[in-house]
Amino acid sequence: MSAPTSSAPFRFRPGPLHWLALVVSVLPLAYYAFSPRAGDLYLYFRTAHAFLEGATPNVDFRFEYPPYALLWFVPAAWVGGDERGFILAFGLQLTLFDACIKWLLLSEGVRRWGTSFRAWVPLAAYSVTSWIQSIHYLKRYDLIPAVFVLAALVALMRRREGWAGVALAVGTVTKLYPAVLVPLALAVCWRRGLKPTRALLTGLAVGVLPLLPLGLLWPWWRFASFHVDRGLQVESLSAGLLWAAKLLGLVQAQWVNAPASYELHGPAAEAVRVLTRYVWVAGSLLAAGVSVRGAWRKPPQHIEDLARLALVPLVAFVILNPVLSPQYLIWLTGAAALALLSGAVGPSVVLLIAAAITRGLFAGSTYYSGLQWPHTVLLLVRNGMVLGAGLAWAREVWRQGAPTPPA
Repeated sequence: MSAPTSSAPFRFRPGPLHWLALVVSVLPLAYYAFSPRAGDLYLYFRTAHAFLEGATPNVDFRFEYPPYALLWFVPAAWVGGDERGFILAFGLQLTLFDACIKWLLLSEGVRRWGTSFRAWVPLAAYSVTSWIQSIHYLKRYDLIPAVFVLAALVALMRRREGWAGVALAVGTVTKLYPAVLVPLALAVCWRRGLKPTRALLTGLAVGVLPLLPLGLLWPWWRFASFHVDRGLQVESLSAGLLWAAKLLGLVQAQWVNAPASYELHGPAAEAVRVLTRYVWVAGSLLAAGVSVRGAWRKPPQHIEDLARLALVPLVAFVILNPVLSPQYLIWLTGAAALALLSGAVGPSVVLLIAAAITRGLFAGSTYYSGLQWPHTVLLLVRNGMVLGAGLAWAREVWRQGAPTPPA
């Protein structure tokens, strides 16, 4: 199958089949929104409820997230009333964000391939993965910044650089990790010229501008101190290797229920945590440099090209992190689905499967007291799959064609 020669050869005119596909992809999650399973939703409710009663975040109560996160919790707390109502309202709110991601995937697929079967692949792959992930997909708020990341990629590819900057800024002040894509976005815009670069920078500035008045109301920057003090989360790459060594009797480590997650504690875990932080920072910077180099040498021609460039720093930020909660893979699945539109599909398939099998870490396991060998092996396989996909994308980006002269 030959690829279309332009980045948008087809117009997206939604018809009955498109609407039906969207409804079918969203309905299972809309149903799951009524589940009483709470996840982190009780924490979201308590912080939003305290804020509505006049308490000041990080003064009267600890707020461990970037400031815009609270703004997404407040509407559901105000509408829902009590905790049960909040769980339902927030779940339905996330269902709308899920519909936004799936609509973007469908529209980009049709713009790329028209009526071809391949136009439906991103939506289908992402939908199945989201259904399997439902246990944390609608019980954490990570879906919200994921929408802004995908919207930023689409806006950047459609040459709406200002909106791309706004989306990246809002996503960053909601969950921080979209910041790793700012160097890539700047490289893409710089290759296009001064005007697109200025538009991107303006959008970034507009997105963070509300931080100034927010800072007069409450010290939102104090959330960072909580994350600096976090330990080695049990699902991270290095923690999985350390726990396997512990099961083999090679080291000592304790599986501990920490304030925000389960962590490995002990002298060996502390040493690994310190080393992991250095590797995480260095690896994330290196991956960002690889993506910038790739964008400069060969500017993305299609949305899937940009998605692969973005996945290099995103995967590095996730898999090298000393904290790797299961919902972090939501940060990657949207771009991985876009990368299915053309070229090698292996890395995307591997990553989407890794996101899906994450649920198995909790099914029938002793997660709350320490994983045994079967689930430890599953954790190592999951992390290896994510790392392998990231390395494959990095290798592909690094080997991109010879430099072309700037426009």
